[in-house]
Amino acid sequence: MTELSFLFSVFSGLIQVVTHPLFYVALLLVLFQYVRQNNMERRMFGVRCTSVVDQFLRSLVFGVAGGLVATLLLTGLGAVLSPVDMIYVWIVALALALINVRYVCFAYAGGLLSVVSLILHALPELSGGPLWLMGIYHDLRGLHIPELMVLVAVLHLVEALLVRFQGARAPLPVFVEGKRGRLIGGFILQKFWVIPMGAFIVTGAGASVDVPSWWPLMSLGVIGAGLQIVPVPAILGFSGAALTKTPQQTALRTSNSLLAYSVVLLGLAIGSSFWSPLMWLAALFCTIAHELLILWEMREEQIGQPLYVRPLQGLKILSVLPNSPAEEIGLLSGETIVKVNGMTVSSPYELHFAINQNPAYAKLELLTPDGEPRFASTPIYMGDHHQLGIILVPDDGARQYVRLGSISPWRWLWGRLVGGGKQTPSSYH
Repeated sequence: MTELSFLFSVFSGLIQVVTHPLFYVALLLVLFQYVRQNNMERRMFGVRCTSVVDQFLRSLVFGVAGGLVATLLLTGLGAVLSPVDMIYVWIVALALALINVRYVCFAYAGGLLSVVSLILHALPELSGGPLWLMGIYHDLRGLHIPELMVLVAVLHLVEALLVRFQGARAPLPVFVEGKRGRLIGGFILQKFWVIPMGAFIVTGAGASVDVPSWWPLMSLGVIGAGLQIVPVPAILGFSGAALTKTPQQTALRTSNSLLAYSVVLLGLAIGSSFWSPLMWLAALFCTIAHELLILWEMREEQIGQPLYVRPLQGLKILSVLPNSPAEEIGLLSGETIVKVNGMTVSSPYELHFAINQNPAYAKLELLTPDGEPRFASTPIYMGDHHQLGIILVPDDGARQYVRLGSISPWRWLWGRLVGGGKQTPSSYH
């Protein structure tokens, strides 16, 4: 009966998330991000490339699944969180976001706080000072590092799974300035998920949850009073750039990297709950390895050969609009249109002219990304896109483009106040 009562408590905490106001605030933030992305598409291409409703619903479904996985992992491992620790993590994460938005990740806040806590433990204990400062001092010295590292590892493990299954879906096509100043095509992969979790916290009185004898798998050094399951809504975000690889290859590479990172960190966190010297290694790995992972991905994009560049002959497809003739006949990103209705095409104007030679039907000769020739044809109906629903890689006449990278909110706000330039989305998770 203890096991059944335990599982009931876990899932009741998970279900309570839907009644938590922060859950709906998080959903609104995710919806806002997808609306913002949709507006960027319209500014760049004059059409909608993705569906806000589809993106949001998929984010909700996958996020709930991710929350279930996170809850089961945190419960099985026995990661008992401290509300005080979480307050400090959020404060540090928000402070780091003012420097650069990508630093809002718990890997940075949790890792830095853990290192500070370990340094304070290594130094002689202070015995005097202002009351408020001594309160912060003792809170940081009492930080529950193994549990915090487990939380970071589990969230990144869930993110790795979500990126693998959804990261490459509906990527945002963009024009980017290449290394030599010439515009190239690419994709921004941006996904956001609301993760509803149920997690154990330390209570101030006797245990309110009956735990089975086999639980937990890690040493519980934080239990001195009792346990309670509470709802914990969270947001996970993934942002990547696919310039030298396809969106599918980029998402798979990022997923594998996050999976390796989370598994190693999880092992260090569990080990540190039994052998305290491992806390140093876990805390340093948490932040440093995460940053090196991002820098490595950035370097891979910088030194790689761009995929979506204008060919010497023909027109290369960057993206295909949903529910368009191009999608119906199976045109794919990376293919090159050589001829339309028997006419050689090498510019958007020539493509438009060739299509108009037979307004009711279009026959295309293409080259696959591997250089193999193939043919496709489609009828054309009133109201269809004038280029069959194709977004081409940029040519010399393109003027709209984005700069990849993430900036501080202060710099973004200053740019808005002075009428600053082009959109600058975050390119790396």
